[in-house]
Amino acid sequence: MVWLALICLLIAACSLYVALRLRHADRDLADEVVKLKAANDQLAAHAANCHDQLRALSDSSGAGMVILDPKGTVVHANTAAARIFGKGEGDLVGHALIQATLSGDMQQFVEDAAGKGRPFSKDFSMPGSQTRVLRASVYPLPVGLSGVPETMLVLVDVTELHRLETIRRDFVANVSHELRTPLASIRAMAETLQEGALDDEEVAGPFLETIIRETDRLGRISQDLLILSDAESKEPVMSRFSLTSLLQEVVHRSQRHAEQSGVALNLRVPPDLLIFASEDQIEQVIVNLVDNAIKYTPSGGDVCVQASNAEGKIVVEVSDTGIGIMQQDLPRIFERFYRVDKARSRESGGTGLGLSIVKNIVEAHGGEVRVASEYNRGSIFTVILPYQREP
Repeated sequence: MVWLALICLLIAACSLYVALRLRHADRDLADEVVKLKAANDQLAAHAANCHDQLRALSDSSGAGMVILDPKGTVVHANTAAARIFGKGEGDLVGHALIQATLSGDMQQFVEDAAGKGRPFSKDFSMPGSQTRVLRASVYPLPVGLSGVPETMLVLVDVTELHRLETIRRDFVANVSHELRTPLASIRAMAETLQEGALDDEEVAGPFLETIIRETDRLGRISQDLLILSDAESKEPVMSRFSLTSLLQEVVHRSQRHAEQSGVALNLRVPPDLLIFASEDQIEQVIVNLVDNAIKYTPSGGDVCVQASNAEGKIVVEVSDTGIGIMQQDLPRIFERFYRVDKARSRESGGTGLGLSIVKNIVEAHGGEVRVASEYNRGSIFTVILPYQREP
């Protein structure tokens, strides 16, 4: 019996020990659970804060930002992305990227770049009536907004950059062409004279006249390029002067050109019209417009220069009854070296830079230049300048 009692006592002691150990283990486990829960809450709060910061950063960015899950579904799109695609932010989330872009090429690019696991960028011409170019940059995210690997797509509208790059390339090509033509002519004639034609008066005379004419043309191109460069890169040096007197002087100097072309040149301007601007540059604007109007008006036609102060703005109009400009040419006439009538322009010594100079000078003064024209009926060029006061 004693042994039985001892055995029972030992079993009871073991049970008590086990119970105490289990109680301590439960308490330790509960403490660990509490700690883990607190750590998890802290991580969740940190993740939410990071996500909020990411959203705030993306919304404040001028670039469009789209985040895609592993299936290619949009999980986040900022305001700029919605604006680029002409949709509301809610219209993008939950949908495939191609539904917004309508570009299979961009969709394939994003999928390929995401699979390679490193950033890639590429420019895309987007479908639509107006050609837009978007620069798409893909950045793989090891841990995204949903806690799984995602892909961030950053979109920047580079349409204007592409347009300027096209203008730059065209400008370099046009300058090369415009300089090459007279230089080739001068060289060919100089070589002919060098080979003995200099002693032949019937050949030498016309050749030398052509060399002088082509040299003058090169000089005009160089001068116009300098004027254009100054208009684009330098602030106009402005002062108060009489626009009335300036217009009278330009028209007076142009009368001989008009008479030789059989064109009537008229001026209508108030007696005391003042303007605060760069006198040299405004003179260049008027000279170019009047010269063009006379140049492209057949004999018997009219050119009229008029100016006024309308609603606090200086308005100068140069109108003619000349050959006019076809509608498809109107959007391009202010481009450098663009000529509507190439043959007539070269015959008259034009450089193709006159209207570009006009546009850049007027815009440098905070104004704008407009054109209205009807083919074979004439053109009206209107320069609108703000009535600026002296500082």
